[in-house]
This record gives sequence, structure tokens and C-alpha cells, in this order.
Amino acid sequence: MSDGLDQAQAAFHVSAIWDEEAGVFFSQSDIPGLHGEAETFEAFVTLVHALAPEMIADNTALGGKPVAIQIVARRDVVLSAA
Repeated sequence: MSDGLDQAQAAFHVSAIWDEEAGVFFSQSDIPGLHGEAETFEAFVTLVHALAPEMIADNTALGGKPVAIQIVARRDVVLSAA
């Protein structure tokens, strides 16, 4: 069964990075023009779904073509060794 990723014309990467002070995930991405933040990872994914197609169409030559987007969450923590 195909999930559509094998038919994608290009692949993009989006990192959801947790900002402890602000209490939000913010984006780092290779999608031109994509900037956003959300309080939960699920809301972040929804935001990427809403914004990424337009940013890709407006800022690349891939408008109307299938693209794969990998979304990865990252949270850095500092712990004291026991």
C-alpha cells in the first residue's frame, strides 16, 4: 500500500522546537517563508498543514506538485547527573 510519499516531487523538513520560556513550539524549516508557533505539537502539525502548501507554492517552483514534509519535534533539557 502506498502512503503517497513515494510519489512526492520534493521533500521538506520542519522542526518543532520547544521554547520553555514562551511555552510554545516554534518552527525551523527549509520551507521558504514558513514561520509559526503553537502551544502543542498537535496544534503545530495543524499549523504546518495550513501554511506549508501556500508557502511552497508561493516560494518554489513546486506549486500543485506533491511534496513530502517531515515534521520532527525537539525539546532540549538540562539535567543534573545523579
